[in-house]
Amino acid sequence: MNTRRSRLSCHSAVLCAVLLAAPAAQAARVETAGPLAAPQIVGLWSWTDESQCVESYEYRSDGTGRVSSGSEQTDVSYVFSNVPVADDFFELNVTIRKNSGGKDCLGQNADDRGETYRVFVHFRQGEDSHLVCYRPDVTQCFGPLYRQALPRF
Repeated sequence: MNTRRSRLSCHSAVLCAVLLAAPAAQAARVETAGPLAAPQIVGLWSWTDESQCVESYEYRSDGTGRVSSGSEQTDVSYVFSNVPVADDFFELNVTIRKNSGGKDCLGQNADDRGETYRVFVHFRQGEDSHLVCYRPDVTQCFGPLYRQALPRF
């Protein structure tokens, strides 16, 4: 009986050690994994508004881009956050560098060169579409914008 108790105690001690070590090992894996990579804004995105006016947004890897809205073409520079600011919303700050003129999808024809704006991007469906929101929530947004293939020259 003494041998059986010591085997039982030994098995219980090993089981307890394994059960206690498992959460610590899991926590160590979580801590070393690091933050998830930010979705990529680089590329060509487009959407069509309610009046069937098409807007496209091209974001290049060098922080420059081009926005087409109606007959207006705008060259921009941008900074895209690589960490979410709130609930998977990524901050996008844009400066308008050059404006070709022409009416945009809102019917405006203004030279807004030098203006800046900040929006929040919320990616959906595997990073191939996103909403553009004026606040880091979905109460004031447009889209979704869909990733497009870049033309090859």
